[in-house]
Amino acid sequence: MKQIITSVLLALVAMTAAANDGTYFTDGNQLIPLQETQISVKKEVLTISLRDNGYADVDVYYEFYNPESTTKSVKMGFEADPPYNDAYEFYPSGVHPYIKNFTVEMNGKKIDHDNAVAISSEDKVPQIINVSDWKFDDDDMGMTLTNKQTGEQKGFSYVYYFYADFKPGKNIVHHTYSYCLSVIVGTTWDLSYKLSPAARWANKRIDDFTLVIKAENTAKHFLIDKKVFGADNRFVKKSGNMKIRTLPDGSGRWEIALRNGEAQIHLYNFTPNPEEELNIFSADTYYSYGADKYQYGAFYDRSSPSFVYMAETMEPTNIAPADKAFRQRICHNLPFAHRGHIFKDARLKKFFESQFWYMPDPSYKDDTSDFTKTDKEVMNHKIGHLSEE
Repeated sequence: MKQIITSVLLALVAMTAAANDGTYFTDGNQLIPLQETQISVKKEVLTISLRDNGYADVDVYYEFYNPESTTKSVKMGFEADPPYNDAYEFYPSGVHPYIKNFTVEMNGKKIDHDNAVAISSEDKVPQIINVSDWKFDDDDMGMTLTNKQTGEQKGFSYVYYFYADFKPGKNIVHHTYSYCLSVIVGTTWDLSYKLSPAARWANKRIDDFTLVIKAENTAKHFLIDKKVFGADNRFVKKSGNMKIRTLPDGSGRWEIALRNGEAQIHLYNFTPNPEEELNIFSADTYYSYGADKYQYGAFYDRSSPSFVYMAETMEPTNIAPADKAFRQRICHNLPFAHRGHIFKDARLKKFFESQFWYMPDPSYKDDTSDFTKTDKEVMNHKIGHLSEE
């Protein structure tokens, strides 16, 4: 006999705060049921690929185990909160504006999904509604709906839902999607992902868990709280170029520089803590705002023009403000250093080797063919003249 269980696949927070607070687009989450006492998650490989287009690609491989002798059908839903203060738009189709390429495969077969709008309920199970019965409250920052008949006001979400049939024994689920990275004050990009809901499966943990962070055809410099995974665990390089250290500010964070490769952490019997969810955020949090001292060139990201703005509006502590000529040389060479250029000039060599993110690469040949818009703007920027764009 098949059992139908209402469940939630993902709970993404997608919101846009006021301009001074930055932009909050999405939070990632686990493939989860609200209640599940039989099926357990034996293995998970979570791969997060950081891109230069403002998005992160998420690829999740799961191995589940159904101990029953019959197939169990689970109704699953991908729940995404509406954007906050984002032009106050409502999407009655249930398709979220900041989620792309949602796919699910189970045991090698694609699972089709439907979309809907759901309201929140006291038991936290999303209730799919007929949108014609509700009014969008565009004067409430785009976060609520009001029932036309009763006047009841409810928070709502966009839902992608489908049925998954768990056969007896081992089941493989492969899930992918892309979502927009958040931007907050002092941080070029921020990626949040909730790991703790994995405890809602029968074994209340992930028996074999691997997190892979990729920077393919780019370089990323970011921070991660160590306590998410325990003090005795550590990311290791699986490919490409990587540097890692404990951030020297007492915050208990890893600082990681990754170029054209992947970092990985592997844990057994991993029980995520809901008070310590995964948060990956760009390192300018430390080198610009978090440290309260702007350090010229200590952070650079190919996807953001923030370097030019910071270089022109904040007084650096690691270079004399009056030394515009050297600042100009650093600015011109940043995109090349980011790719591993080895400097012969003694002063440039000393400067870049003092930056944590710098990883020299003897095989790198100066080439601008892969330069982003930001790279070109930084390379050609004239100190003292803000970009017109």
